[in-house]
Amino acid sequence: MILTLIGIKYGTTSRPLEWPTNAVGVIIVVLLWLVLCVSFVFVVIGWHATVSERTQEIGILKVLGASSAYILNWLFQEALIIAILGTIVGIAMTYGTKWLIMYALSDFLIQETVYKWWPIAGAISAVGALLGAYLGARKSLRQDVIQALSYEESASLV
Repeated sequence: MILTLIGIKYGTTSRPLEWPTNAVGVIIVVLLWLVLCVSFVFVVIGWHATVSERTQEIGILKVLGASSAYILNWLFQEALIIAILGTIVGIAMTYGTKWLIMYALSDFLIQETVYKWWPIAGAISAVGALLGAYLGARKSLRQDVIQALSYEESASLV
C-alpha cells in the first residue's frame, strides 16, 4: 500500500497541472493514506490477537525454563519473517497496480516505482508486526504459569 501510495503521488506531480488529474490523484492519495492507517492498526491488532491466543504455548515454554527474552526473540523472529515476506509480496503487488493503472486509468494517473521507499515500507510493516507481537507477548508473559496453561479452559467459559 505504501509503495502504491508513493508511486501515485510521484506520478501525479510529473504531469502537467490539470484539474481532473489533480482531483483524482488527491482523492486516491487520501483514500490510500486512510487504508494505510487502518491496515497498520489491523496488523498490530492481528499480531496482538495471534500472540494472545498462543498464551498456552508461552506457558509451556516458561515451564520448560524458557526466559522472557527467549520467548520475545522467538516471537520477534516470526514477526520479522512474515513482515519481510509480506513486503516482498507488496512489492510484487505494486507492479500489478502499476499495470492496472497503466491500462485502466492512464488518462488520469501515472504510477512510478520509487525504489528508495522499499526499505521504508518494509520497516513500517516490521514495526507494526513487532509492536503487535510485543503487546501480545507482554500480556502473555505477565500471566502466572498455571493461569497461562489453563487459558483455553477459562476462555471457553467466558
